[in-house]
This record gives sequence, structure tokens and C-alpha cells, in this order.
Amino acid sequence: MQFKSGDKVRFLNETGEGTFVRLTGKGMALVEMEDGFEVPFPVSDLVPVREHERSASRVEEPKQEYHQAATSAVVPLNPEFPDGVYLVFDPQNQKMPSAGAIDVYVLNRSNYHIFFTVSLKDGKEWICIQSGVLGPGRKADVDTMTPADIDEWQQAKTDILFYSDEPFTHIAPLSNVIRLRGVKFMKDSSYQTHLLTERKCYIAEVALIDDSVAPEEDKPFISNEELRRMMELKDRVNTAKKISVPHLKNQVMEKEVDLHIEELLDNWNGMSNAQLLDVQLKRVQQEMDAAIAAHMRKIVFIHGVGNGRLKTEVRRLLSTYKNVRIHDASFARYGVGATEAEII
Repeated sequence: MQFKSGDKVRFLNETGEGTFVRLTGKGMALVEMEDGFEVPFPVSDLVPVREHERSASRVEEPKQEYHQAATSAVVPLNPEFPDGVYLVFDPQNQKMPSAGAIDVYVLNRSNYHIFFTVSLKDGKEWICIQSGVLGPGRKADVDTMTPADIDEWQQAKTDILFYSDEPFTHIAPLSNVIRLRGVKFMKDSSYQTHLLTERKCYIAEVALIDDSVAPEEDKPFISNEELRRMMELKDRVNTAKKISVPHLKNQVMEKEVDLHIEELLDNWNGMSNAQLLDVQLKRVQQEMDAAIAAHMRKIVFIHGVGNGRLKTEVRRLLSTYKNVRIHDASFARYGVGATEAEII
């Protein structure tokens, strides 16, 4: 059963009723009682109060299918920052960011309208906490949390559908998952004055819209510079010292590497798209070299969906390795956002 803020609920194991406030993670929710106090209850113990069970004298607002986000006016944006959609964690206390509440919002820094949903993972299920339609240059509030609140959740997923009232270039719908590590939000050093907002905040990239990237069919098969880099990589792999195969009992044979930039860097303010891509590809190279040396069987690189540029570059780099098969990772586990390198 999915509840939204303001729903009236009763309790399976207690008498009385209250008003659903929000989910707190790990199967728990806050319910506001008649005395105004918020009390935690297991979600499994909550039962919705149906319309016909409520007082006939009370007029209820019609239910909405989604949690509709309150959107702001057009936000002034730094023209030097790349277009895209971002999930912003903006501390209310700018002097001591980790000490107070954090406003979380979706920022649409693009010329597209978007329909979005933001969901948090509770155990094996996803729970939608916010959704709405967002115009170009606008932001939508998601929630206000403390670092301790954020630590209750393991992952946040943002799903986006792009459209426009005018003729537009198609961008495929995407789903982006970020890991929420509460310890990161408890450090003041994690919040930097960002070019995107000109405030101290933590920003997670959901989708970049890079108009300078040509469609895949328009790209040359390979440039001279790329050929030179590939040959150097091949030489390095071919001349690597042979080592004896260790005893394989209890050895880790598979590995998963998340290439989302927030997993690789604590601060990437001021870095260009090319610089970010270089960091991600260097990580791929390091992990592949280590996996081959350790005689691992396979390694999965999580690159997300986005505009497909990172996926293309990752596979191009992986193709320079001998005895490596490249294919899509498990769709059931990663969707279309990961590539598996099988070392044979």
C-alpha cells in the first residue's frame, strides 16, 4: 500500500487514527496523532481510512494520482554550466552545511519540458516521493531532510521523460539511480559553492544534454588520436608480466564498478564534460588492468543511460583489450545502464 502525505490512516494493532506524514525508511513511517505529535509506525501496520468511513460533514480534497511537486519561477542559471537535469542537495545553513536541514530539489537546466518522478528504495521496493512536470530553467522541491534522514535511504532513482511544445530533437526517457551515503552529507567539505547555483550544495548529475555530441551514425569510426591511444593500451596489456595463477578458492571472480561521477569524486566543481569523461575512462582502465592481473572472470561497469556518450566511450576502450567479450549486463539488475566485460 502506498500512502502520501495527508492521508488518514488507522492502525492494525492499536485504536485511533492519524495523518500520514512521510516515510522514514526501513519499513517505517511517521504518523501525526490528534495531539500533534509525530509517532513512528511500521508501514505494514497502517490501514487507509476510506472515503465512506470519514465524517460526512468533512469535505475532502480529491485524491491525486501522484505527489505533485511545487515548482519555482525561472531560476537564473550560469551560462557556462552544461545543460541537463540535476538533483540538488541545498543546505539551509550555508555556514555549517552539515549542521541543519537540507532542501532537496530537481533542477531542469535545459530547453525541454520534463515529466519526472523521484523514488527512494526501501528494502526491495521503490517508493515514489515526488513527481511532476517541470518547465525549462525551473526547479521542483522534493523534500527537506537532515543528513540523518538521508542516511536512512540507500538509493534514490529519478525517471525523466523529455518533451517540448515546439519541434524538438528526441531524447530517450531515462532512469538514473544514485547511492545515498549519509556520511558524505555529514561532512562540510562535501558542500562546495557550485557554478550551477552559486550556493554551497551537493549536486548529483541525473542527465546531461550535450548538443555538441554528434549522433552515433555521424561519428567517424575512429580518429588518429584514438588509434594511437588504443595501440598504447594494447602494448601495455601485451607486455604485462606473466604471473602465476593463484589458488582460486575463495577468490573474488566478479566485480561491479559504478562510473557515476559522484561515486568517483567528492568535488567536481568547474570541471568540463571532457575532464569528467577522462576521469571515468581512467577508472575503467585501472579496474580492467587490475581485474586481468587478478585473473577475474568478469567486471560490470555501471554507466547509466544519459545521452549514451559514456557507454560508447567505455565500450570503445574495452575493445582495445585482448580476450575480452563485451555485452550488455543483466537487464533485470541494471536495466540498459551497464556493460559487462567478460575476461576469457
